[in-house]
Amino acid sequence: MFKRLVMVMIFFALGFVPQFGYAQTVRISYSGTSGQNLTFWVAYEAGLFKKYGLNTELIFIAGGSTNIQGLLANEIGFAHIGGSSPIQAILQGAEIVILASSYGLMPYGLVTGKTIHSPGELKGKRIAIARLGGIEEVAVRFAMEKLGVGTRNVTLVQSGPDVVRIAAVESGAASATMLAPPQLFAAASRGLNILADLGSLKVNYPTSTVVARRSYLAQERPVAKKFLMAFVEGLHLYKQKKSFAIQVLQKYTKLSNQEILSQTYDYFAKNTALVPLTDPAAVQNGLPTDKPSGRKVEEFYDNSLLEELVQEGFVKKIAKEIR
Repeated sequence: MFKRLVMVMIFFALGFVPQFGYAQTVRISYSGTSGQNLTFWVAYEAGLFKKYGLNTELIFIAGGSTNIQGLLANEIGFAHIGGSSPIQAILQGAEIVILASSYGLMPYGLVTGKTIHSPGELKGKRIAIARLGGIEEVAVRFAMEKLGVGTRNVTLVQSGPDVVRIAAVESGAASATMLAPPQLFAAASRGLNILADLGSLKVNYPTSTVVARRSYLAQERPVAKKFLMAFVEGLHLYKQKKSFAIQVLQKYTKLSNQEILSQTYDYFAKNTALVPLTDPAAVQNGLPTDKPSGRKVEEFYDNSLLEELVQEGFVKKIAKEIR
Protein backbone atom coordinates (compact mmCIF):
# COMPACT_ATOMS: atom_id res chain seq x y z
CA MET A 1 0.00 0.00 0.00
CA PHE A 2 2.81 2.38 0.94
CA LYS A 3 4.69 1.63 -2.29
CA ARG A 4 1.54 2.32 -4.30
CA LEU A 5 1.05 5.63 -2.47
CA VAL A 6 4.66 6.64 -3.13
CA MET A 7 4.28 5.91 -6.84
CA VAL A 8 1.10 8.00 -7.00
CA MET A 9 3.01 10.90 -5.40
CA ILE A 10 5.78 10.57 -7.97
CA PHE A 11 3.38 10.44 -10.91
CA PHE A 12 1.60 13.60 -9.71
CA ALA A 13 4.94 15.37 -9.22
CA LEU A 14 5.93 14.44 -12.75
CA GLY A 15 2.61 15.49 -14.23
CA PHE A 16 2.46 11.87 -15.33
CA VAL A 17 0.84 10.96 -18.58
CA PRO A 18 1.36 7.45 -20.00
CA GLN A 19 3.91 7.63 -22.81
CA PHE A 20 4.33 5.23 -25.67
CA GLY A 21 7.56 5.47 -27.57
CA TYR A 22 10.91 6.99 -26.78
CA ALA A 23 11.01 9.96 -24.38
CA GLN A 24 13.47 12.60 -25.55
CA THR A 25 13.54 14.41 -22.21
CA VAL A 26 15.81 13.34 -19.37
CA ARG A 27 13.98 13.95 -16.13
CA ILE A 28 16.17 15.10 -13.26
CA SER A 29 15.02 15.71 -9.72
CA TYR A 30 16.00 17.21 -6.38
CA SER A 31 14.61 16.54 -2.93
CA GLY A 32 14.66 19.81 -1.00
CA THR A 33 15.30 23.54 -0.94
CA SER A 34 18.37 23.69 1.30
CA GLY A 35 21.49 25.41 0.03
CA GLN A 36 23.35 22.22 -0.83
CA ASN A 37 21.07 21.92 -3.88
CA LEU A 38 22.24 25.23 -5.31
CA THR A 39 24.96 23.80 -7.54
CA PHE A 40 22.37 21.57 -9.22
CA TRP A 41 19.99 24.49 -9.76
CA VAL A 42 22.81 26.68 -11.14
CA ALA A 43 23.70 24.07 -13.78
CA TYR A 44 20.05 23.89 -14.83
CA GLU A 45 19.35 27.63 -14.82
CA ALA A 46 22.53 28.35 -16.79
CA GLY A 47 21.34 26.02 -19.56
CA LEU A 48 24.36 23.75 -19.19
CA PHE A 49 22.51 20.45 -19.64
CA LYS A 50 21.13 21.78 -22.92
CA LYS A 51 24.65 22.94 -23.85
CA TYR A 52 25.81 19.33 -23.66
CA GLY A 53 22.93 18.00 -25.70
CA LEU A 54 20.47 17.01 -22.98
CA ASN A 55 16.86 18.16 -22.94
CA THR A 56 16.22 18.09 -19.20
CA GLU A 57 13.07 18.53 -17.16
CA LEU A 58 13.82 19.57 -13.58
CA ILE A 59 11.36 18.29 -10.97
CA PHE A 60 11.06 18.82 -7.23
CA ILE A 61 10.11 15.61 -5.38
CA ALA A 62 10.20 15.98 -1.59
CA GLY A 63 12.22 13.37 0.26
CA GLY A 64 15.20 11.27 -0.78
CA SER A 65 13.36 7.94 -0.56
CA THR A 66 10.62 9.21 -2.89
CA ASN A 67 13.27 10.19 -5.43
CA ILE A 68 14.75 6.71 -5.16
CA GLN A 69 11.33 5.25 -6.00
CA GLY A 70 11.20 7.52 -9.05
CA LEU A 71 14.61 6.30 -10.20
CA LEU A 72 13.68 2.65 -9.72
CA ALA A 73 10.45 3.20 -11.67
CA ASN A 74 12.56 4.62 -14.52
CA GLU A 75 10.61 7.90 -14.36
CA ILE A 76 13.75 9.87 -13.41
CA GLY A 77 17.20 9.65 -14.96
CA PHE A 78 19.24 11.41 -12.28
CA ALA A 79 18.42 12.65 -8.78
CA HIS A 80 20.24 15.14 -6.57
CA ILE A 81 19.64 14.00 -3.00
CA GLY A 82 21.29 13.46 0.37
CA GLY A 83 23.48 10.38 0.63
CA SER A 84 21.43 8.60 3.30
CA SER A 85 18.67 7.54 0.89
CA PRO A 86 20.86 5.93 -1.80
CA ILE A 87 23.00 4.25 0.86
CA GLN A 88 19.94 2.74 2.52
CA ALA A 89 18.49 1.73 -0.86
CA ILE A 90 21.71 -0.01 -1.88
CA LEU A 91 21.86 -1.83 1.45
CA GLN A 92 18.34 -3.09 0.73
CA GLY A 93 19.40 -4.40 -2.69
CA ALA A 94 18.37 -1.54 -5.00
CA GLU A 95 20.45 -1.07 -8.16
CA ILE A 96 21.32 2.52 -7.26
CA VAL A 97 24.77 4.12 -7.51
CA ILE A 98 26.25 7.46 -6.44
CA LEU A 99 27.87 9.17 -9.45
CA ALA A 100 29.01 12.43 -7.84
CA SER A 101 29.23 14.12 -4.44
CA SER A 102 29.68 17.88 -4.50
CA TYR A 103 29.30 18.63 -0.79
CA GLY A 104 30.80 16.24 1.72
CA LEU A 105 30.03 17.76 5.13
CA MET A 106 26.97 17.65 7.38
CA PRO A 107 25.51 21.21 7.12
CA TYR A 108 22.61 20.90 9.55
CA GLY A 109 21.82 22.81 12.72
CA LEU A 110 19.52 21.68 15.53
CA VAL A 111 16.89 24.41 15.85
CA THR A 112 14.67 24.57 18.93
CA GLY A 113 11.81 26.67 20.21
CA LYS A 114 12.49 29.77 22.27
CA THR A 115 11.84 27.99 25.57
CA ILE A 116 14.46 25.27 25.07
CA HIS A 117 18.05 26.21 25.87
CA SER A 118 19.84 22.94 26.69
CA PRO A 119 19.99 19.45 25.11
CA GLY A 120 18.55 17.76 28.20
CA GLU A 121 15.29 19.67 27.75
CA LEU A 122 14.64 17.72 24.54
CA LYS A 123 14.14 14.42 26.34
CA GLY A 124 10.59 13.21 25.78
CA LYS A 125 10.00 15.88 23.11
CA ARG A 126 9.07 15.73 19.41
CA ILE A 127 11.62 16.57 16.70
CA ALA A 128 10.31 17.36 13.22
CA ILE A 129 12.09 15.91 10.19
CA ALA A 130 11.24 15.98 6.48
CA ARG A 131 10.87 12.23 6.01
CA LEU A 132 11.89 9.12 7.88
CA GLY A 133 15.00 7.62 6.34
CA GLY A 134 16.21 10.96 4.95
CA ILE A 135 19.28 13.00 5.71
CA GLU A 136 17.52 15.04 8.42
CA GLU A 137 16.90 11.84 10.38
CA VAL A 138 20.60 10.97 10.10
CA ALA A 139 21.46 14.47 11.33
CA VAL A 140 19.07 14.20 14.29
CA ARG A 141 20.46 10.83 15.33
CA PHE A 142 24.01 12.12 15.08
CA ALA A 143 23.17 15.28 17.09
CA MET A 144 21.27 13.40 19.80
CA GLU A 145 24.19 11.05 20.37
CA LYS A 146 26.77 13.88 20.33
CA LEU A 147 24.69 15.92 22.80
CA GLY A 148 24.16 12.97 25.11
CA VAL A 149 20.38 12.91 24.70
CA GLY A 150 20.04 9.67 22.76
CA THR A 151 17.62 9.18 19.88
CA ARG A 152 15.57 6.73 21.95
CA ASN A 153 14.61 9.62 24.25
CA VAL A 154 12.98 11.75 21.54
CA THR A 155 10.17 11.18 19.06
CA LEU A 156 10.85 11.81 15.38
CA VAL A 157 7.86 13.24 13.53
CA GLN A 158 7.66 13.23 9.73
CA SER A 159 6.60 16.79 8.94
CA GLY A 160 7.60 17.78 5.38
CA PRO A 161 9.51 20.78 3.96
CA ASP A 162 11.68 23.27 5.89
CA VAL A 163 9.05 26.01 6.19
CA VAL A 164 6.49 23.56 7.58
CA ARG A 165 8.96 22.31 10.18
CA ILE A 166 9.86 25.86 11.22
CA ALA A 167 6.17 26.61 11.69
CA ALA A 168 5.82 23.43 13.77
CA VAL A 169 8.60 24.56 16.11
CA GLU A 170 7.19 28.08 16.36
CA SER A 171 3.72 26.78 17.18
CA GLY A 172 4.95 24.22 19.70
CA ALA A 173 3.75 21.25 17.65
CA ALA A 174 7.41 20.16 17.67
CA SER A 175 10.20 21.17 20.02
CA ALA A 176 13.00 21.06 17.47
CA THR A 177 13.97 20.38 13.89
CA MET A 178 17.08 20.03 11.75
CA LEU A 179 17.74 22.75 9.16
CA ALA A 180 20.47 23.59 6.69
CA PRO A 181 21.11 27.09 5.31
CA PRO A 182 19.34 29.22 4.19
CA GLN A 183 16.44 28.17 6.41
CA LEU A 184 18.85 27.62 9.32
CA PHE A 185 19.74 31.32 9.15
CA ALA A 186 16.13 32.31 8.52
CA ALA A 187 15.02 30.42 11.64
CA ALA A 188 17.66 32.17 13.74
CA SER A 189 16.49 35.56 12.43
CA ARG A 190 12.99 34.68 13.68
CA GLY A 191 14.27 34.18 17.21
CA LEU A 192 14.55 30.39 17.29
CA ASN A 193 17.55 28.86 19.03
CA ILE A 194 20.37 27.00 17.28
CA LEU A 195 21.30 24.41 19.89
CA ALA A 196 24.00 22.69 17.84
CA ASP A 197 25.72 23.32 14.51
CA LEU A 198 26.86 20.05 12.95
CA GLY A 199 28.62 21.99 10.18
CA SER A 200 31.18 23.29 12.67
CA LEU A 201 32.17 19.71 13.54
CA LYS A 202 33.42 19.13 9.96
CA VAL A 203 31.94 15.63 9.82
CA ASN A 204 32.53 13.97 6.45
CA TYR A 205 29.19 12.91 5.02
CA PRO A 206 27.82 12.62 1.44
CA THR A 207 25.27 15.42 1.83
CA SER A 208 24.88 16.32 -1.87
CA THR A 209 24.95 13.37 -4.24
CA VAL A 210 23.93 12.68 -7.82
CA VAL A 211 22.47 9.20 -8.11
CA ALA A 212 21.15 6.97 -10.88
CA ARG A 213 20.32 3.33 -11.56
CA ARG A 214 23.27 1.09 -12.37
CA SER A 215 21.39 -0.37 -15.35
CA TYR A 216 20.69 3.14 -16.67
CA LEU A 217 24.38 3.97 -16.35
CA ALA A 218 25.30 0.81 -18.27
CA GLN A 219 22.76 1.48 -21.04
CA GLU A 220 23.13 5.27 -21.27
CA ARG A 221 26.74 5.90 -20.26
CA PRO A 222 27.23 8.69 -22.87
CA VAL A 223 24.13 10.46 -21.46
CA ALA A 224 25.50 10.14 -17.93
CA LYS A 225 28.82 11.56 -19.06
CA LYS A 226 27.16 14.56 -20.69
CA PHE A 227 25.13 15.07 -17.53
CA LEU A 228 28.27 15.13 -15.39
CA MET A 229 30.01 17.49 -17.84
CA ALA A 230 27.16 19.95 -17.33
CA PHE A 231 27.21 19.44 -13.58
CA VAL A 232 30.98 19.98 -13.32
CA GLU A 233 30.77 23.16 -15.40
CA GLY A 234 27.92 24.27 -13.14
CA LEU A 235 30.14 23.80 -10.10
CA HIS A 236 32.79 26.06 -11.61
CA LEU A 237 30.17 28.66 -12.60
CA TYR A 238 28.72 28.52 -9.08
CA LYS A 239 32.12 29.21 -7.52
CA GLN A 240 32.97 32.08 -9.89
CA LYS A 241 29.60 33.84 -10.29
CA LYS A 242 28.26 34.53 -6.81
CA SER A 243 25.69 37.10 -7.96
CA PHE A 244 24.14 34.64 -10.44
CA ALA A 245 24.16 31.86 -7.85
CA ILE A 246 22.36 34.07 -5.33
CA GLN A 247 19.69 34.94 -7.92
CA VAL A 248 19.12 31.22 -8.47
CA LEU A 249 19.04 30.57 -4.72
CA GLN A 250 16.43 33.28 -4.27
CA LYS A 251 14.29 31.79 -7.04
CA TYR A 252 14.20 28.28 -5.58
CA THR A 253 14.02 29.12 -1.86
CA LYS A 254 11.58 32.05 -2.25
CA LEU A 255 13.67 34.02 0.25
CA SER A 256 14.31 37.71 -0.39
CA ASN A 257 16.68 38.56 2.49
CA GLN A 258 19.92 39.27 0.65
CA GLU A 259 22.04 38.90 3.79
CA ILE A 260 20.72 35.39 4.44
CA LEU A 261 21.13 34.42 0.78
CA SER A 262 24.73 35.70 0.76
CA GLN A 263 25.47 33.92 4.05
CA THR A 264 24.11 30.70 2.60
CA TYR A 265 26.21 30.95 -0.53
CA ASP A 266 29.38 31.61 1.50
CA TYR A 267 28.59 28.75 3.90
CA PHE A 268 28.41 26.15 1.13
CA ALA A 269 30.81 27.58 -1.47
CA LYS A 270 33.90 27.32 0.72
CA ASN A 271 33.53 23.52 1.01
CA THR A 272 31.96 22.65 -2.36
CA ALA A 273 34.13 20.45 -4.58
CA LEU A 274 34.86 21.56 -8.14
CA VAL A 275 35.49 17.94 -9.08
CA PRO A 276 32.71 16.05 -7.24
CA LEU A 277 34.47 12.73 -6.72
CA THR A 278 32.80 10.68 -4.00
CA ASP A 279 34.97 10.30 -0.89
CA PRO A 280 34.99 6.71 0.44
CA ALA A 281 35.40 8.03 4.00
CA ALA A 282 32.21 10.10 3.67
CA VAL A 283 30.27 7.08 2.41
CA GLN A 284 31.69 4.99 5.25
CA ASN A 285 30.33 7.56 7.72
CA GLY A 286 26.93 7.17 6.09
CA LEU A 287 26.76 3.43 6.74
CA PRO A 288 24.82 2.26 9.80
CA THR A 289 27.09 1.34 12.68
CA ASP A 290 24.53 -0.66 14.66
CA LYS A 291 24.01 -3.24 11.91
CA PRO A 292 27.25 -3.87 9.97
CA SER A 293 26.36 -4.88 6.41
CA GLY A 294 29.62 -6.46 5.35
CA ARG A 295 29.40 -4.47 2.10
CA LYS A 296 32.51 -2.87 0.63
CA VAL A 297 32.28 0.92 0.51
CA GLU A 298 33.21 0.87 -3.20
CA GLU A 299 29.88 -0.83 -3.95
CA PHE A 300 28.01 2.39 -3.22
CA TYR A 301 29.61 4.76 -5.73
CA ASP A 302 31.22 4.96 -9.17
CA ASN A 303 33.80 7.68 -9.82
CA SER A 304 34.83 6.33 -13.23
CA LEU A 305 33.03 8.93 -15.38
CA LEU A 306 34.41 11.84 -13.38
CA GLU A 307 37.88 10.31 -13.50
CA GLU A 308 37.52 10.11 -17.30
CA LEU A 309 36.65 13.80 -17.45
CA VAL A 310 39.75 14.65 -15.41
CA GLN A 311 42.02 12.42 -17.51
CA GLU A 312 40.63 13.81 -20.77
CA GLY A 313 41.41 17.38 -19.69
CA PHE A 314 37.78 18.49 -19.53
CA VAL A 315 38.00 19.82 -15.97
CA LYS A 316 41.18 21.77 -16.68
CA LYS A 317 39.58 23.26 -19.81
CA ILE A 318 36.47 24.39 -17.90
CA ALA A 319 38.58 25.87 -15.12
CA LYS A 320 40.37 28.07 -17.69
CA GLU A 321 37.17 29.13 -19.43
CA ILE A 322 35.25 30.14 -16.30
CA ARG A 323 37.21 32.75 -14.37
